[in-house]
Amino acid sequence: MTVIDRRLPALLACLALAACKPAAEVKTPETAPAPSTAPAAAPAAPVTFSHDPNLDSRGVYLTDAAVQSGNLKLVSLDIGQADDFADWEAGKRPATYAPIFMTFDDVTSPTAENELGQIYRTVSIRVMPTAYRVDGREVSFHGVDPNLGQVTFTGAFDLKALKAAKAAGPGEPKPVLTGALQVGAHPFRNIVFKYFGGD
Repeated sequence: MTVIDRRLPALLACLALAACKPAAEVKTPETAPAPSTAPAAAPAAPVTFSHDPNLDSRGVYLTDAAVQSGNLKLVSLDIGQADDFADWEAGKRPATYAPIFMTFDDVTSPTAENELGQIYRTVSIRVMPTAYRVDGREVSFHGVDPNLGQVTFTGAFDLKALKAAKAAGPGEPKPVLTGALQVGAHPFRNIVFKYFGGD
């Protein structure tokens, strides 16, 4: 018992020393780096409406993809001329026309025949833009419809193919635009739009 009693004070002293040691390794306020006072970089402001006036993208773009939500089926993506974009961005925004919009047909509506003998649906809707970008690097569109929900498209032109299709004039539609489309909760990947130059 005497040996154990003699070792006890030494053991307690070692434990006390070990408990104090970590405190010596903690950084003091003098050695810790000072917090940065530089302001955080502000995110770039989004461009709501943007187009390249030098890009001739005017036309009707059709797709063979089965893009449909409920009774509404995508018919075309329509892009106007440079003046239409300029007017829209200047605040001249008619209710039924925009420099870029998407047309959906109600496939349950009656059909009729136009003056060229073409059959069309009598009920269709145009999804107007709440944001867009149309240039040589990107074609993006965002719109909202009460029946479809949010409609978004992000893609890009094949500029060489677009130029060739326009030079060819009327005839078989040529693929010139590829991207991803979202209609409400339904995503559609690798959607290809063809330039339609008329009959």
